[in-house]
Amino acid sequence: MPKVTEAYRRKKQLEIAHAAKKVFETKGYTDTSMNDIMLEANIARGTLYSYFDSIEQVFLEVLAIVDNHSFTFIEEVCNMKFVDQLNTLIYKEVVDLLRQPSLVQARAEYFFSLEDTTFFEQRHKRVIEGITNFLQQGVESGEFAPQKDVRSIAHFMLSFVDGLMLNTSQLGETSNFVNDQLEVFHSSLYYLLGVEN
Repeated sequence: MPKVTEAYRRKKQLEIAHAAKKVFETKGYTDTSMNDIMLEANIARGTLYSYFDSIEQVFLEVLAIVDNHSFTFIEEVCNMKFVDQLNTLIYKEVVDLLRQPSLVQARAEYFFSLEDTTFFEQRHKRVIEGITNFLQQGVESGEFAPQKDVRSIAHFMLSFVDGLMLNTSQLGETSNFVNDQLEVFHSSLYYLLGVEN
């Protein structure tokens, strides 16, 4: 029997996780079963269990994929001014997050089910570090002159986006006045970062 390379194993694991993401977006965390993932990924039970031991393990892989995608736009448009990158974050990345099928329900179910909040805290810290580093680079470039500590602004940004996603997942874009809220968010960030309109 030929030996499976680590690269092949990782590729297959990611394929399964991408299929599982669709299931979690539709059914949430608590209503998703390994059987659902097996059917979506079109694989045998043994294959699924050779890559993942549990629903939680699959979900953590899905979260890792989503987290790794976060802020990759900064790398893709690193030749842009930081102000332009900020605008891209607000009007493209956040809107794209709101319009694609969402893991909001599954995340909430998973995080509320945790007895030990260490994972949630570590993940939150990583995202805050990413936003803070981006803002700090904008300060160092001379484009941002923050009125508050950049870490506090990073917390504000994450809390706003998380709240907007949660409410929009329940109410929809129109009922949640997403465009109006993004305009207020944009103006607030410009003020907090000392950016001229």
